[in-house]
Parts: sequence; C-alpha cells; structure tokens
Amino acid sequence: MKETIKDYLFLYINKNDGIVDFNEISKLIFEKFPESAWKKTHWAWYKTQITSPNGKYYQLFSNSTRDNLSSRRSLIQYTDNKISINKTINNKNIYEFPDHSTSVEKTIAIELGKVCHHIHPAIIDKIVQSNIDFKNEFKDACGNLDINSFFYEGSDCLFPGVRRNINKEKIGKWKNNINQADYTILNDNTFPRHIWAFLSMNKPYEGNMWSKSGLAKFELAHVFGHKKDEKKLEKKVFDEFDENKMPYAFFTSASNVVLIPNGLMKPTDKFESIKISFYKRHIDLYGNNFYAEKNFNENFVPEWYNEINWLEPILPENWERKIHNLLEYRKKVLINKYQK
Repeated sequence: MKETIKDYLFLYINKNDGIVDFNEISKLIFEKFPESAWKKTHWAWYKTQITSPNGKYYQLFSNSTRDNLSSRRSLIQYTDNKISINKTINNKNIYEFPDHSTSVEKTIAIELGKVCHHIHPAIIDKIVQSNIDFKNEFKDACGNLDINSFFYEGSDCLFPGVRRNINKEKIGKWKNNINQADYTILNDNTFPRHIWAFLSMNKPYEGNMWSKSGLAKFELAHVFGHKKDEKKLEKKVFDEFDENKMPYAFFTSASNVVLIPNGLMKPTDKFESIKISFYKRHIDLYGNNFYAEKNFNENFVPEWYNEINWLEPILPENWERKIHNLLEYRKKVLINKYQK
C-alpha cells in the first residue's frame, strides 16, 4: 500500500510523542512528497482532529501525545539527528523519555482478538430469559435490595445482589456477607469465576478445580466497569449516561466477563482504543444490554477495528445442562444468603 502524507505525519507525531516542529515536518514532507500542496492550514486541521475529543483521529494517540500537541511547554533540541525532549519542572530541567505506546495499540488489539474468549450469545440469551422469571422469586427474599440495579431489561446478571467491595468496606467479616447499608453481598472477585467454572467442569469455582480445568491459564477481564468510579470512559463514548444508576450488575454479568490469557489483561485496562474495541465487540455479539448507558457513539471506534479477527465464542459440550445447573446453584446460594 502506498504511503500517504497522513501515514508519514502520524509516524512523525508518534515518534516524537507529539512534540512537533512545523518547519521540520514540512521539510520532511516536501522531501518525501515533492508535489504536495502541504501548508500550515493542513497541519492545523490534523492537529484539531487529533486533540479534540470528537476528532476523527483522537483515539489513535495517547493522552501524553495529545497533551504535547496542545501544549507549548516542551522544547525540541536537534543534536546529531537525535531528538531529546526537555521540560522545566519546579525550575529544574529534566529529560523525558518519549512514550511510543500509541504506535502499537492496533497491533496489540489485533493479537488480543485472536486469544480472548467471550461467552456465546446463545448462553447469554438463556440467562436473560431465566432472569425474567427469577426476578419475582428473588424479590421476595432479598429484603431492601434495589433489585432494579440487577434485573433491568436485558440483564444477564448471574448473581444479583453481589458486587465488588471498595476498600473502606473491608470491615470485620465483610467477604460474602450482606452489607447493611444497601443489602448487597460484598465479594472479592470469586463470584464471576462461577460462570466459566460451570461451563468448563459443571461445578462452582474453587481453587483446585480452577487449576485442573486449565482456567488458571487465564485472567478474568470485565469489559465494562462495575464500580461507580470506573465509568469515566463509558460516560465519554455513550451519548446518554444516567449517573444515578448503579453499575453493580456488570460484576457478574455473563457477557461482561472475558477470559484473557495470563499477562495480557493490562492493555484492556490502560488503552482507551483497546477498551473501546472491546465495547464494540460486546455490542456486536450481545446488543445494547446496558442499564445506565445508551446510544454508543461509534465515532470513537478506532478506524482499524475491522482488522481485528476476533476469536469466535464457543458452545461447550452439554452447555445447556451446565447453565441449568449454574442457575440452580445461584438460586440456592442467593436465597439461602438473604434468608439467613
């Protein structure tokens, strides 16, 4: 594929972490593309499209790169054809090593798509239908719990009432017990594992079986945040977001828990473009099964998204029986917990 001015410019921007000298890049462009009509207004347009949150190329660059494009605080010094970036902080000069991570986000996303397991949509449909019937039965047992946070339309929450604790709630015997403030059951991250444990071995999660089943080779990644303070990106990419609706159901939402091979989960936490790619994959598989979020803005989806060749979801042998047993297990655990 023939290299374009945009390709050349973006390579320069990433290489220099957003510290752009217009005269330098113009000289390089005219050397590479002698017939080009490149001028300052072209650069101004590209800069806006990169630094503006609604810009066409916003998601292709890291926060630090965009910050540097928007700021004049850094000085570029050219020495022996090498670039050193210097800043002044508290009246002291420092050398800042450039962050080139943006240049590999696409590659990482493509590789993650090949190895991450999502729950099959047929399984999600079965759980959603089960929740319609379970809601009324559970309502009679759970006391003052706000069940609508867990049983909204299209919810595939497997353990309604269960949520991840926050640090200040770690008081006394908090784990797997009811929090009197809101009648939720606080958990450290074991309940989401039941979903994959039943699909693998038709048993609830416990340490030994997790290793024997081969599931210990994976980490669990939540696609969408399940704590109130984890929703910054969702607020950005959904046109509507209700601040008053709690995201707790996402903690044990079957469609929200993805298996990622050990050591590969960090990019799904740290890179916006990769997180948004997983948002898009979720919607493609399961539709808009959300509570507080509405109207996903696809303008935020990276332009390279369609190059990801996602691993197709698997239907394990006897999956219907396994899901039936999982649903019976959750009923027993939750009803006993709240009645006790």
